[in-house]
Amino acid sequence: MGTPWGRRAVAGLLSAAFIAGAGGLLLAPAAAVAQVAPEEPQALIERKVQELLDQFTARRAELEADRRALFALVDQVASPLFDFERIAKLVLAQNWRRASAEQRAEFRDAFRQLLIATYATALHQYSGDERMTFTASKITERKGRKFAQVSSEVTLADGAEPIAVEYALLLDKRGAWKIYNLTVGSLNMIVNYRNAYASSVGELGIDGVIAEMKRVNAGNF
Repeated sequence: MGTPWGRRAVAGLLSAAFIAGAGGLLLAPAAAVAQVAPEEPQALIERKVQELLDQFTARRAELEADRRALFALVDQVASPLFDFERIAKLVLAQNWRRASAEQRAEFRDAFRQLLIATYATALHQYSGDERMTFTASKITERKGRKFAQVSSEVTLADGAEPIAVEYALLLDKRGAWKIYNLTVGSLNMIVNYRNAYASSVGELGIDGVIAEMKRVNAGNF
């Protein structure tokens, strides 16, 4: 069930803070940006990922030596940015409708852990020399719900051509923006994982896929 998503997906997530980190700028601490109205999606992504990178940089030696501590940090800081329920539903597609409530919950939780491990592992590649430019941000309303799209271009430390990164977010019922998809270059997170898991479910069944995900997670956490 391996996919080519890993490195670029993480580059997309982490890139939101690169423009601040690489330029030596600091974002306001969380207490300073607290507000009644929902924080703008672009500002939310930038602030939370900068928090992750700041903590990783400050504790890099410790975290590189302690994988579980690194995973715990990513879980604590990055997980609140994502709508894992919606992601799991979109990834499983028609198999979500066929799954029981218990299977849905188990898949969601296992998939969340897999993403955390992927993002945490890729943090080792962060150099601080990356650059990002936001190119567009828009909020739309569909069927009474608010959606946002934040577009950017990222130049990684290797100096290659900039990579287009797009974040898709939804305003949840508690008034918080949550990421439910990322597109990095030509790789769409939902489509990429949907294709991978559709094949796996066809071979192993939903219970077999969940069991395999748990086996992988057991080696990571």
